[in-house]
Amino acid sequence: MNPVEAKILKLSSGEEIVCGLDNNPEKSYLSVVYPMKIKATPKFNRSGDVHESLSLQRWIHFSDTDTYDVPKSQILTITNASIGLSKFYDFCVKRMKIEDKSLSYPTDEELDMIESEDEDIINEEDILESMGLVDISSDTMH
Repeated sequence: MNPVEAKILKLSSGEEIVCGLDNNPEKSYLSVVYPMKIKATPKFNRSGDVHESLSLQRWIHFSDTDTYDVPKSQILTITNASIGLSKFYDFCVKRMKIEDKSLSYPTDEELDMIESEDEDIINEEDILESMGLVDISSDTMH
């Protein structure tokens, strides 16, 4: 993958995402490419000083696409990412692509087997009753 010119978007929801942009001025939305949510967490070092730790995580999980349309009305501001953030973003996108390639999906037969196993699972109430913790007939817990 060629490095994407990383941009930071501040959304009206309060989220900040780093992504590539595919902007068509005639559209009412921006297409964000490989968006990742920015998460800054305060951390204490051994001397007690507070530093921010930065992590990037998928903005939208369990999707088969890498590009999402965001209404322009939901974007408060757009700015260029710093060089350091751009490099970290490129690294994270590369890792994400490698992970996505290594995912294996269940076959139709495996899905059918999982579905039939779900029908055989005992519900939580049955387990509690068998342990003597719930009497289903009286709704009394022991």
